Amino acid sequence: MELIKDLNRGQQPFLIRAPGKVIVQATVRGRRQRLSLGRLPHRTNWPVRYRHVLYHSQKAEPVDVIVYRERGFQQPWFLVVPPDSEPWLPTEEVVRLYRQRMRIEHCFRDWKSHLGLRGLRLQVQKPERILRLLMGFTLAYLILLLLGQDPLAEKLRPYFEQPRRRDRHGTPKILSVLSMALYLLSDPRWEQRVQERWIQILSRLVAGRGIATLSSFSP
Repeated sequence: MELIKDLNRGQQPFLIRAPGKVIVQATVRGRRQRLSLGRLPHRTNWPVRYRHVLYHSQKAEPVDVIVYRERGFQQPWFLVVPPDSEPWLPTEEVVRLYRQRMRIEHCFRDWKSHLGLRGLRLQVQKPERILRLLMGFTLAYLILLLLGQDPLAEKLRPYFEQPRRRDRHGTPKILSVLSMALYLLSDPRWEQRVQERWIQILSRLVAGRGIATLSSFSP
């Protein structure tokens, strides 16, 4: 609450996800009401913006609140932004920005859980060496993600996963982009094709030409 107050006072842009139990004062169906964020009406797959909401039951700091629940979400997002900010921070842009933030969290999860960074111990603690290591680690991770979301990976996805019967977070897919890349690199059935595509990706990155789309592939 104090953070929002300080940001408002300094007229700083912000985007915060709030828990559904927070009590606010908001105009709902033309009537000012005191209720929890979790009780704000919303529609599936359609963000709803509540303007000039008084955040918190006692301190009542003005904010805008966007409620968004995508099909497959267990809980809606309650996204808090500066009051009356719609002209320069549209509702759809708020949802898009928060999606990007979720991708960053997935990145940290991959680093710690799948790629072993959680247990990393350096005998030399010089900051410049740590920075170089993290830069190299980041580049390797990003290249893996390029391979995992390549058209080749999507064509081969049925060989590695059984889709969910019901969507979760809006998708029936089970394997992440990183998982797909690791499966492709470790499966001898597709070794030649994957190596060719891997070299194409690296060559175009080195040349500064971006990523080429896969022309055709018949497994």
